[in-house]
Amino acid sequence: MKLKLPLIACLLIVLSACSTIKKDEHSSVVDARINNIVWDVVSFNGKTLNVRNYGNGLPSITFEMQDNKINGSDGCNTFMGVASYKGNNITAGPIATTQMACPGNTISADFYEALASKHLSWALTGDGTLRLLVNDAEVMALKERQ
Repeated sequence: MKLKLPLIACLLIVLSACSTIKKDEHSSVVDARINNIVWDVVSFNGKTLNVRNYGNGLPSITFEMQDNKINGSDGCNTFMGVASYKGNNITAGPIATTQMACPGNTISADFYEALASKHLSWALTGDGTLRLLVNDAEVMALKERQ
């Protein structure tokens, strides 16, 4: 009996540690400064976007960090998907989109390619601009929707 009690205690500690590690691998860090806010893309690949060129308004992104989700619009089609958030890094998983044809919508393919990058990160500037970066180069500048 004396041997069983320490053995059981050690086993419980090991099992609880393993479950904690597993949970942390899949959890996201929630940053209230960008979480659950609709962000309009105001610049893409260095070019300022004009709302008149997008039938459904400017492209937008919402980061739902607590639920490991990402959703928004490319200015024509809406999208939704899964994502993990660690520090200022974003790793998007599969993204589903609607498939409407929109004349003049020229950023679609590049927009989704940027979101799917394995090296996507974000930075929030002092003026409230959210910058999405791929390999530390800005691909999108976003402003909180008013």
